[in-house]
Amino acid sequence: MKKIGIWKHIVPGVIIAGIALYLTYRKTDTAQLLSVLREMQWPVLLLVLLPLAFSYVFRIVRWRFLLSPIDNVSAKDAAGPLITGFFVNSILPGRVGEILRALLLSRRTSVPRASSFATVVLARIFDGLTLAAMTLIVLAVLWSKLDSTIRLGLIAAGLLYMAVLLVLLALRRWREETARVISAPLRWVRLKDLSIRVERLLISFAHGLEILRNWRDTIRVSLYSICVWAALTISVIPVFWAMHLQFMWYYPLIVLVLAGLGMLIPTPAGTGTVHGALVLVLPGLIGITTENTRILALLFHTTQFMPIILVGLIVAVREGVTASQVSSLADSEESEIQDMPD
Repeated sequence: MKKIGIWKHIVPGVIIAGIALYLTYRKTDTAQLLSVLREMQWPVLLLVLLPLAFSYVFRIVRWRFLLSPIDNVSAKDAAGPLITGFFVNSILPGRVGEILRALLLSRRTSVPRASSFATVVLARIFDGLTLAAMTLIVLAVLWSKLDSTIRLGLIAAGLLYMAVLLVLLALRRWREETARVISAPLRWVRLKDLSIRVERLLISFAHGLEILRNWRDTIRVSLYSICVWAALTISVIPVFWAMHLQFMWYYPLIVLVLAGLGMLIPTPAGTGTVHGALVLVLPGLIGITTENTRILALLFHTTQFMPIILVGLIVAVREGVTASQVSSLADSEESEIQDMPD
């Protein structure tokens, strides 16, 4: 492993985050900022921790349920990889943590790697669908206040998640046929060997989609996902309370939806891009000042990600995860699958 190692993956994301933070906070009124900070009820922010912790508990329960057709995975075996994966996602741009999470679980259990990764993707799809439902609520409540560009962006994001879910359903229902269709473009450009490997990987991946066979189980996974995001919604409320801001029931939904859009741009934990999305859109939607929104964005982002970074670092060390393994993951999903120990 070269010395630049993991830094070549961190630095681009940090640069993008730095630019986004500069653009978001370059016109900050320092005097007003200090005034708001002096009036803050800092202890109230501790109330974020309990619902935030419950959101991860629900994620673990949901993942175990998704894995249940493949293997009976204990909460302990699922918790370490999941928390480590979220930790890595918080310090690296992209979704390297999702691959690491699947591989760590396969190392601990008898779950095949491709099937493990399939359940991770499926959990994320259900997250996306839940976020899409929240987006619809925001659209319904604030339609007249939304710019046409923002409307189209929110609608497109929801449709994208629906399209991906349909592909997964097809892969589960018509495994070989769907895998063959997806890998067909590789055959068209005369990459037959790669096409065969992708097709085999997709078929193995489909084993992780077993849960979609039963609609009752699908509804159960949906309910777990709602619990995840309900806990996250509650975790946003103390930020408004701590800042003495006016509060309506749908404000946390708006914050989470905008944060989700900001995280589409690959920076570590959405740093800069989440702040920018909130500062750009939120004042016009809920009527708070831009300066207050800048502080809200900082507090929201810090309280959401700092706990998982601190806890995740401890768990990652216990899991034996090294920087070189994470860098290998970021270099290539395929090479990483070969390099990580079983």
